[in-house]
Amino acid sequence: MCGEKVTDQLFPARMAQRFVEKLRCRCPNKGIGCEAIIRVLDVEHHLGSECEWREEECDQCHQRVRRAQMGRHKDTTCARKPMACGFAGLGCETCCPQGDLAAHERDGVVAHVGLLMQRLAATSADLTRTREELAATRADLDQTKTDLAQTKTQLAGTSADLTRTREELAQTQHNLAEQTADLVGTKGQLDEVRARLDQFLTTPAVPEGLQASWDPTVAQTIISWQPATVPAARVVPAAACAAPQPAPVPVRYRVEAMRDGQSPAVVYTGPECRCTWAFPPDQVEARFVVVAVRGLVESEPSAPVSCTRPDIVFTYQHDMDEQGLFYYLGTQGRTQPWQNPAQAGWVTVTRSSESTGNVSDALGRQPCNNFTDNLPNSWYQVDLGAGRLFAPTRYTLRHSNGPSYAEARLQSWRLEGSLDGASWRTLDEHTNEPNSLPARPDAMATFTVAPAQAFPARHFRVLMTGTSPRGWHHLMLSGLEMYGTLIRQQQQ
Repeated sequence: MCGEKVTDQLFPARMAQRFVEKLRCRCPNKGIGCEAIIRVLDVEHHLGSECEWREEECDQCHQRVRRAQMGRHKDTTCARKPMACGFAGLGCETCCPQGDLAAHERDGVVAHVGLLMQRLAATSADLTRTREELAATRADLDQTKTDLAQTKTQLAGTSADLTRTREELAQTQHNLAEQTADLVGTKGQLDEVRARLDQFLTTPAVPEGLQASWDPTVAQTIISWQPATVPAARVVPAAACAAPQPAPVPVRYRVEAMRDGQSPAVVYTGPECRCTWAFPPDQVEARFVVVAVRGLVESEPSAPVSCTRPDIVFTYQHDMDEQGLFYYLGTQGRTQPWQNPAQAGWVTVTRSSESTGNVSDALGRQPCNNFTDNLPNSWYQVDLGAGRLFAPTRYTLRHSNGPSYAEARLQSWRLEGSLDGASWRTLDEHTNEPNSLPARPDAMATFTVAPAQAFPARHFRVLMTGTSPRGWHHLMLSGLEMYGTLIRQQQQ
């Protein structure tokens, strides 16, 4: 291929060369430990780059060292290895070969001692600060222990509060269960109420046939009317309502008496279609209406009717009985318990002078000590009030009940009447009649007013016209009652 002529002399050299190339031998460093077997041609290469037992010169200290140990030699035993001073931690910044380190440490004792003293001073200061911090830490620890004790106390209180809260919660749950049961019961009642609402909301018709008339046998007004009709209420089917069908709601009636300028007064409430009513002493006419009430609704008022009270006659039966004018006024037409009409303000009693007792006791029902001062022409006066005129036929006088006043009784007096309290006319007169009243305390007697002398009056006065059997001018009066006719008169 190359054009060179090949001779037979070349082949023997190649064969020898191939033989030599195949020869193997041990490493020349076998004696010091290398066990490698290599080709003869590779000995130089092995010794130059592969054999770890070949000795080489350290580039720092120039000592011959096996290649495999060169790295360790440089890191440890090499005399020229750069080493920091042993006092570097104290601040010495010297770095010298390892072989010179001992000489440096020997020559730098003074400097190293100085660095040591500085470090000791700094350490002492750090120790002082550490002690102070330790003391502060101990104080903090003590405070922490105190806080911990307080926290434990608070925790105990919190635990107690938690226990109470749990108990309260249990009680609340119990109460809630009871309230739930009550609510269930209330719901049942509500269902029953709902079942009755149709009846309660059904408006009854207006009552008819209202009548009012005066009955002289009982001295009261008789009021009557016809029963009101009630429209049929819507019936709730039993299947649609859990509650049973309610019983019919009854109709009740309310009667009201009306008077000009005043609010209506209820005079009767009930299921009956009849009632009675007594006129107040100062009223002679009244108008009445009746209303039907059923459940929660009521009808419109009926057409009003009027009733007029006739004159009232008071007939004497016995001294200080319950048939007189002042008893009638004090019981509000015999409809209320007795109350002194003068004390209640229904009539006005005055007297000529004040001495003993209350002036209103002149109309009292019990004897007492009640009299004027010892002055001539002493008197007691009664004003029946506007709207009242009374025509007397009899009157009763009662003496005071002092045990020593028997001879101080009336024996000369006049009963007078007046329309205006200024002009007086005589109704009855007695002069020097010591036996008109019995000679004893609380004596009483009834006297007649002659028909020729009688007339209607608003004011009445008992005037003492002479002395008593003892010669006094004290007018002693612990009771006055009158009989006759209370004239029907509208209050002006």
